[in-house]
Amino acid sequence: MASTTLSVTATVLDSCLLTAPAGLVFASLNTGVVTNQMVQGTVTVVCMAAKPSVTIKLEGGDNAIASQRNMKSVANDLLPYIITSDAGHATAVALGGNLFSGALTAVTPSIFSVYGQIPAGTYPAGIYTHTVWVTLNY
Repeated sequence: MASTTLSVTATVLDSCLLTAPAGLVFASLNTGVVTNQMVQGTVTVVCMAAKPSVTIKLEGGDNAIASQRNMKSVANDLLPYIITSDAGHATAVALGGNLFSGALTAVTPSIFSVYGQIPAGTYPAGIYTHTVWVTLNY
C-alpha cells in the first residue's frame, strides 16, 4: 500500500471592474451661436465582493486649466465643459472630485450617471475631444 497528499488551493479575487460604456457625446454646435448643450453618460462598477467604502473620482484630464475641464481641437482651441452627477446640473464634479462615495454590493452592477454641459457661449469651429480618467478606490 502507498499513500500521499493531494494539495488543494484556491484564489478568491478581491477585484472590481470599472467601465464607462456610455461617454459624453455632444451634438454638433453651430459656431457663433450661443448654446447650452447637455448630454448623459454612464460609469459602471461590478465588484466580486461587497465593498463597504468606495470612491469613484473623475480627474481633470490633460486640458484642464485651473478648475475647468476643456476639450481641445487639433488647432489647440479649447471648448469648456462641466461634468455633474445630477440631471439638473446642480452638483458639479470637481477636478479629482468624487462622482460617488459609499458602499457597493457584490456582483450586481452599479451604474452611475454622469451629465455633461457645455456652457453658453460661442466657440471656434473644430472637432474637440478630451479624456477624463475615472478612478475607483476600494
